[in-house]
Amino acid sequence: MRIRIDKGSNVTICRQLSEQIVFLIATGRLKAGDALPSVRQMALRHKIHANTVSEAYKDLVERQWVERRRGKKMVVRELDEVPASRKEDLDDLIDAAIRSARERGYTLRQLRKRVRERLLMDPPDHVLIVEDEPGLRRLLQQELSKMLPLTVEITSPDTLAGNQGPIIGALVVSLPGRAKRVVSILPRGHPFLVLEPSGVDAHVKLIQQLRDASVIGVASISQEFLHFARDLLAPVIGGLHSMEEHLIDEHATRDLSGMDLVFCDTVARRSIKARRIAHYRLISGATAQDIVNRIASSVD
Repeated sequence: MRIRIDKGSNVTICRQLSEQIVFLIATGRLKAGDALPSVRQMALRHKIHANTVSEAYKDLVERQWVERRRGKKMVVRELDEVPASRKEDLDDLIDAAIRSARERGYTLRQLRKRVRERLLMDPPDHVLIVEDEPGLRRLLQQELSKMLPLTVEITSPDTLAGNQGPIIGALVVSLPGRAKRVVSILPRGHPFLVLEPSGVDAHVKLIQQLRDASVIGVASISQEFLHFARDLLAPVIGGLHSMEEHLIDEHATRDLSGMDLVFCDTVARRSIKARRIAHYRLISGATAQDIVNRIASSVD
């Protein structure tokens, strides 16, 4: 497990550790069931305090990326795992006979409502991105629209919870870490897929190749993307280089030519001027192919 720690960074060691583990899980480098090194092993390996490792592991448990198993071992959870203790609802009764529903005390109006919703659940022919932050929604929509021969729509979890009309005929997708909340909103069995982020090894290598003190810019239309990039790149930037974050208006040009290297998202790439740009596509090509395959198989 490749983890980089920079003790001189403005990003706390705890944050560096937890976010790199999250990224390893999200990109499939760490898979469900994989065990993390013990607190002592991780502390010795990176020469950091055991309490710092404990704090990072506790954060990962609270955010439901890992879970504590017997013997206090930390193990990676399923990304799209849904709580087993889901409360029984009308979805459980739609598969049974009308008589069974009546015996359980449901009215015909309630049953008719859920049957109608089931009938409206057509095989998906487009993609629906569910994401809280507007900038990240826009970024994901732009990327998938370029990668797929499909219509890509966007919404927020709160909007979807109040109106499930947009899910009709849609394959619902979200980033890792959002899956449990999104799935809890959807009718049981509705098509859903977790988006896998692309790796950053090539971008990290560009920074490592800078021998002189340099200014590294991070540019995005999404505040969430900026936080993600800062936490992930901080250990590589170290004490030699400095980092600047720039929230970009996609409808205006931003001159960042004073920086030695700019790490940017797909949408910001079109709005910035810089001497050297490291363009990062958030969604992996494998995920785009998974979407195409899922929709094709449901139509067949």
